[in-house]
Amino acid sequence: MTLQACVFCQPDKRYVIADSVYSVAVCFPDAVIKRGHFVVAVKDHVTSFTDLSPEQASDLMSFAARLAKKAEALVRAEKYYLVAIADQVRHFHLHLLPKMPGDAPIGKHIMSDSGWKAEVGECVSPDAIQDFICMLK
Repeated sequence: MTLQACVFCQPDKRYVIADSVYSVAVCFPDAVIKRGHFVVAVKDHVTSFTDLSPEQASDLMSFAARLAKKAEALVRAEKYYLVAIADQVRHFHLHLLPKMPGDAPIGKHIMSDSGWKAEVGECVSPDAIQDFICMLK
């Protein structure tokens, strides 16, 4: 993947929620599992968690925590899960997934004995994604 093709290096502005000094938060329609799911990444093209500078790591986590706290209240989630994989898009990023009242624990549905098994599930409409972005800004 070239830097020009990287969705985090050149994010579509329609889906950007906010940014900070080192990080950007986005909500991609083709990657949303459920309402309230969003992604936070460092702005620099860094492929692994271990490649983050201390400043990037600190900014990324505090930025993600602030947005998750706000999103938690907006979507009435019990809590937010934090998942970092970066296998398909080789730019380090965090998925923030809401656990809604009544949701089963996520581990049971995402992990199998052999590892990751989930596919992108629930389809969220483009309008719902835009509404969420506007509320979270």
